[in-house]
Amino acid sequence: MFEMDNKGYKRKKVGRYHTIVLFLALCVVCMPLFMCRETSDEDIPIHVPEDKSQSYSIESTIVTEEPIKRTFTIDKGDSIYGILAENGMSEEGIYEIIKATKGVFDISKILPGHEIDLIFAPESGQLTSLEYEISDVSRLIVAITEDGIDVKEKQSDLILPPSYSGGLKKVDVIVKKGDSIYDILHNLDISPHQIDIISKCAKKIFNLSGIRPDHALSVWITDTPPKRVGRLTYQIDDLTTLIIVPEDGTFKVEKHTIDMDVKYERAQGRIESSLYESGIQAGLAPEVVMELTDIFAWDINFFTDIRVGDEYTVLYEKYYIGDKFKGYGRVIAARFINQGRQHTAIYYNNGKGTKGYYNEDGKPIRKLFLKAPLNYRRISSGFSYHRMHPVYHVVRPHLGVDYAAPTGTPVVALGDGKVIYKGWCNGFGNQIRIKHRGGYYTYYGHFSRFARGMHVGKHVSQGQVIGYVGATGVATGSHLDFRVRYKNKFINPLRLKPVTGPPLKGEALAEFKNISKQRLAMLDDSRFTIGMNVGN
Repeated sequence: MFEMDNKGYKRKKVGRYHTIVLFLALCVVCMPLFMCRETSDEDIPIHVPEDKSQSYSIESTIVTEEPIKRTFTIDKGDSIYGILAENGMSEEGIYEIIKATKGVFDISKILPGHEIDLIFAPESGQLTSLEYEISDVSRLIVAITEDGIDVKEKQSDLILPPSYSGGLKKVDVIVKKGDSIYDILHNLDISPHQIDIISKCAKKIFNLSGIRPDHALSVWITDTPPKRVGRLTYQIDDLTTLIIVPEDGTFKVEKHTIDMDVKYERAQGRIESSLYESGIQAGLAPEVVMELTDIFAWDINFFTDIRVGDEYTVLYEKYYIGDKFKGYGRVIAARFINQGRQHTAIYYNNGKGTKGYYNEDGKPIRKLFLKAPLNYRRISSGFSYHRMHPVYHVVRPHLGVDYAAPTGTPVVALGDGKVIYKGWCNGFGNQIRIKHRGGYYTYYGHFSRFARGMHVGKHVSQGQVIGYVGATGVATGSHLDFRVRYKNKFINPLRLKPVTGPPLKGEALAEFKNISKQRLAMLDDSRFTIGMNVGN
């Protein structure tokens, strides 16, 4: 049954019977093949259309499989080496990918929580591409071919395109104390990238870091992630709304202002005790009374000059949105008769940088110096070279004016100038000295504290707060010691000569004369008196 071959291995001996059986089996298997060979292409009937102009071709249909995609969420301790090795990549191939990506993004520094996609060829199972989520706005794309490895970073489109037709959900927010635009939008799942672009785009028109409590903010966002802003509005004030919408890969920002109706009212009164009390009795709002004192602060010292019997008339604006009162506007004309002397002020703005209050002749009301360095109550002692000192009880020159006022009352610079001294000055306590143009110097003593930012060399503006009333140094009570020096001599602050700027001329003066005539007529028109408003 067995025989040895030429290599020494045993081989089973095949007999004649076995040979015949093997032959018959081969015939049975091969018979269909011989039968197929008997039929040629000429024997297959083909239907040919009658239209000879048409031609037909028989195409073979190739079915291709989809690439295989595997998505992994990075866990703490995961490495790109480990992930690729577990998915069949060789050590050499892994290091080639890491080396190729370093110029764009170091893929060896993958972070927990981020996703990585591996795409494999369906036939060979070879890795053909890799995508890694660098951030919510960018992805690393790695393509692996026979020619090499191509690496690029792709930015995600997180700003709604103009063609977006999906749904938007509106969220209304009332800003609370401590809220920021970042916190509000981040809590709505808006990406930091979008928030940053929105803030930067809005900054030229309105800084969103300045949103205020109790103001309304509305955001329209997409229904599905990633959440994108379709519209944002913020109520800056009663009249102004900030509107932000996506446009061309960024955001367009506009301010929409509601037109407001302006009505005019007038009031007049006679002083029996104080201007403030008289104004309130005449129906004036406190803010209008205070503006009246500000307007005439260059001509009237409301602490020393006011007398019983002084009279005033004021014409001012009132703002409305529809029928709803929204506040007081500007005093546009006023007349004050102080100790028989008439002072008149008319507001003028030519829209070209010239604006302010002027008298009937077009001369500015604003002067080099205010009449007083603070707006409060009364003066406790006047200017005198022979005044009994309240503490030492000896006659010493008091070359200034004491303004009695509660501790903490703001004190303002009498005029524009530069701080030349700030600090402790013996009996004057905390003191500031300011140098003005024309050889004038002003002194302010007994401050409880200095205003923030005050220092020697600082330039201050007329009316700017420089400190607060107190009783530091030698003082019997809370008050301001105020003095004025002209060159090397102290002078009476109450007798400072008014120094005004240039008057209106030419076209500006002619225009002012027309406006002045109209507003003074309204000032004397009793139909505008409180309770008898006839409109604009």
